[in-house]
Amino acid sequence: MSKPLGSVRVVGGNLRGTKIPVEHAIGLRPTSDRVKETLFNWLSLNIEGARCLDLFAGTGALGIESLSRGASTVTFVEKNQVLGSAISASLTSLGISNAKVYLQDSIKYIESCDTQFDIIFLDPPFKSDLLLSSLELIAERNLRPNGLVYVEFLKNDVKLPKEWQKLKAGSTKSMEYSLLTKG
Repeated sequence: MSKPLGSVRVVGGNLRGTKIPVEHAIGLRPTSDRVKETLFNWLSLNIEGARCLDLFAGTGALGIESLSRGASTVTFVEKNQVLGSAISASLTSLGISNAKVYLQDSIKYIESCDTQFDIIFLDPPFKSDLLLSSLELIAERNLRPNGLVYVEFLKNDVKLPKEWQKLKAGSTKSMEYSLLTKG
């Protein structure tokens, strides 16, 4: 494995302060600590015991944060072999056994997956149609009733489908993030 470029920090839970190595990958945008803190404040009543899916996992930071805060299981899906291997290495070094990493295309994974999740983290590469196509597939089969989906996208770049209800929303200079449920 190559030398990590830096790290992201777990901001809460039993792994609080732990640094997760970040490998180099084009388009990789780790979620900032401020946004993670906001997101997990939103999820505070839902994360304990949740089955989570970290789709387009990247660094794996959102899934690892979920485990740190009491999620029962996390499934990580990442197509980039270097990033996926780094997630596996982080899980091993942290002694986490209630997680699984799939090194494959995220769309193909959700097309073939019959598992339903309580919380899905959906942060695909910006400037792609992957967010909308993922939401469409997830709505059909992968979200438990009353399940939640967290999304990140470029400001003014995505119009969310009407069947999704925004429960919470925030933004930074360049991106928007929302917590959704099926309406």
